Order: sequence, then C-alpha cells, then structure tokens
Amino acid sequence: MGLDSILSFFTVIPSRASSLQEIAKWSFLAPILIGTIAGVLDFLVYYATLQLLNSILAGSLLTFAFIETFRGFNHLDGLLDMGDAIMVRGDRETRLRALKDVAVGAGGIGTLLVYSSLMIAAMIQVQRGILGFLSLLSVEVLARSEGLLLLALVPPIPESSLGKTFHRELKRRYPAILIQSFPFLLSPTVSLLFALTLILFQQISARTIGGSSGDSAGMTITLSFPILLIAEVKWPCFWFSYLHWP
Repeated sequence: MGLDSILSFFTVIPSRASSLQEIAKWSFLAPILIGTIAGVLDFLVYYATLQLLNSILAGSLLTFAFIETFRGFNHLDGLLDMGDAIMVRGDRETRLRALKDVAVGAGGIGTLLVYSSLMIAAMIQVQRGILGFLSLLSVEVLARSEGLLLLALVPPIPESSLGKTFHRELKRRYPAILIQSFPFLLSPTVSLLFALTLILFQQISARTIGGSSGDSAGMTITLSFPILLIAEVKWPCFWFSYLHWP
C-alpha cells in the first residue's frame, strides 16, 4: 500500500490512486524506493542511448527528457512557479499570486533555462561505467531527500494544503530520511553541498513565500539534482574511483 501511494504521486508509473494523507504518510520512503528505481532507469536509458547513438550530447538530452517524464513534470512545475514568485517585485501576497498564476512568467522561464543548462552540463560528464551508475543513483535519492527534508523541517505556509499535510506526517520522520541519505553521500564535497543546498533552498522558500510548500519542495528536488550530480562526477568517492564498466 505504501509503495503504491508514493509511486502514484512521485512517478508516472500506473498504480492505485491514494489520498494525499496516505501519500504523505509513506513519503518518507520515497528517497530510497523511488530514488533507487529512478537511478537504475536513468542509467539504463543513458547507457543504452550512448551505445545506440554514440553521442554523449544526444544521450544526455534523452536521459534529461526521461528523468522529467518519469517524474511526470510535477517537480519542474514547482520550479517554474517558484521562479515566478522569486522574480516578482512586491510583498508576500504579490509573490503568492505569481506562484498560483497558471501562466509561466519571465521568472519561470529564467529558472527553466538555468536548470536546463545545469542538467546538460552535469549529464555530459556522467561516465558509462559503475561511477556513472552510482552518481545517478545517489543524486536521485539525495535530491528527493532534500525536498522531503524541506517539507519536514520548515513550517508550511497556511495556503499550502500539501505542505501542511506533508509537514504533519514528516516532521517526526525526518531522521529516517537522513538515514536513507547517508549511504549515498559518496564524498565530502557531496556531503557539504547536500547540507548547503538544503539551507539555501530553505532560505529561498522562507524569504519568498514565508515557509515550505509543494512548489518549494519541487524546486528543491529539481535544482539540487544537477548541482549534486556535478559534484558526484567531479569528486567521486575515492574507493569507487578504480571501478569501470566497459
């Protein structure tokens, strides 16, 4: 039941529809369960496209497209909404109106360009071998951990029913999210960036809308992915540095 709940919410994999309360109850398992599935699929798509097309750029772009499709573009939508809210001038109410506006503004387009650039820069450095697999696997887990830790640790804004529901369920379970993250912090640099980006997105969320929400969690998951991936491929864990696949 728990796996069905988080599969239906965090991916496009068909599964039994669940209430938001049930999804939030089991969401603390999403980093290890959904992250592992996503990491394996990411690498299979990347490896297959490199073998078939023999082009790093094509493989990177197709894997980027697969990553967002697998997520159902839900986290990306949060990034676009937060981008509009961040860039608009005015008080909190003005930023909230920009957040809820269904039209994508200049802020959303700008953050999309930044995210896309970071993703392409990160993906073209991913290796074909075991290091590439470990990099994609770890960032899929860590990015989801960051988004859920934001919801768990940062009080939600009153206007976000999703934020309030997830915060209520996760605020006592954040140690379980951290425990899932530790095995995937493959180097000191990645560990430091994991902490710093979580603090950064917490500050952005608090200053922009006054707390956490589903959109700020989506922004956190989306942007932390390429940042951590760049760190993973540039500073891999030393005890994996001599492992290679053909």
